[in-house]
Amino acid sequence: MVDVDLRRAVLTVQRSKGRSRILAIREDLVLELRHYLRQREEVLAASGADDSLTLFIRRDGSALTLRAASEALRGLLRDLGLKPPRGRSGARPYEFRHAFAVHRLTAWAVEGVDVHAKLPWLSTYLGHQSVLGTQVYLKATPELLQLASQRFEQHSRSEHRLP
Repeated sequence: MVDVDLRRAVLTVQRSKGRSRILAIREDLVLELRHYLRQREEVLAASGADDSLTLFIRRDGSALTLRAASEALRGLLRDLGLKPPRGRSGARPYEFRHAFAVHRLTAWAVEGVDVHAKLPWLSTYLGHQSVLGTQVYLKATPELLQLASQRFEQHSRSEHRLP
């Protein structure tokens, strides 16, 4: 598959929102994808299907549709108790992007990284043309607020020190 390079640990997202991008992935995802690709090959061999372009397939070897993938994620969220058995309330698959963005910001804050300098990197990774498109994903969590408060306190102490 041209969009998956597990040796280099990158995925290529083709023509999403009118453009393509290359995403670095963590080693744990590389391992999961290797496992999935082995199972995928077994399904394709058993079904007689030969689809070298489609990454995600159904058990019969046919391409997994966006609708089927969304239904599977909704089912998983319901099984985990994050979504009620019926209705449109509760967690939605799209919120994985929101959680990713907040967790990345929190990790940077814990590491002491200049979050403002890193925001363009996060925007690019999410496929946004600017930081403004990323703002909708960013929510203040108690942990993030605590980290910001600590940084502000450290900054204000260093500003008031006499030479």
